Amino acid sequence: MSTVKATLWLYATALRRSWESLLKNWVVSLAPWAYAGLLSIVALMVAPLGMIGGLVLGLATQACISSGLYLVKNIVEGRRADFKDFINGFTVYLWELLGIAFVVWIPMRVLAMALASTPNGGLIFGLIQVALYILLNPVPELIYQTRSSGIGVISDSYYFVVENWLEWLLPNIVLTIAGYWILNFLRAISIGLPSVMQIFIVAVGMGLCLSYFMIFRGFLFAELHGSTRRSRAYRYKMQG
Repeated sequence: MSTVKATLWLYATALRRSWESLLKNWVVSLAPWAYAGLLSIVALMVAPLGMIGGLVLGLATQACISSGLYLVKNIVEGRRADFKDFINGFTVYLWELLGIAFVVWIPMRVLAMALASTPNGGLIFGLIQVALYILLNPVPELIYQTRSSGIGVISDSYYFVVENWLEWLLPNIVLTIAGYWILNFLRAISIGLPSVMQIFIVAVGMGLCLSYFMIFRGFLFAELHGSTRRSRAYRYKMQG
């Protein structure tokens, strides 16, 4: 029972700290807009380049992810994220992200081709993708909160999920479902409005939700990483 109470206290603390941090850094919720706009422009520019264009778009996507992680890192560490962090962040974690994408992409491409002619190959490949999503779920937080890199990030992610699968995955699933519900709600309340207003309402709402979600993950990971259920229960008891 003490472990359950400690975990609930951990969630409540992370949720509160995430909300307080988002209020101080609300402008970060505009970042997803900027990334979407940049990637749209890049996609239009490189569309005629075929495979090379796809590689350039992939590079731009990883750069945007790097920038987003750098913004979240500053917020989780208690600093105020600004436009300078937005710009500088495009290269901070770029090579780490490219390395991980490369390590995962090649085996998955080989596996997809091997399963293409196999009965139920599509189902098997889908299950493998789900397993990878679960086992690699904390990779973003490992990149900006630890010194892990390359293959080490993948192995550390596996061990983290094995040790904290319930504490980590449960709130992620709940918040993902909540985000899906909020998206449908925003679409529903904007019906009948001009298309520009509909896009604005949905984009602002989802930008705030995504920012809050990633900040929450950052605070939760910081509490779970390097600790045990027993140590967290003891810390909760001391707080009480």
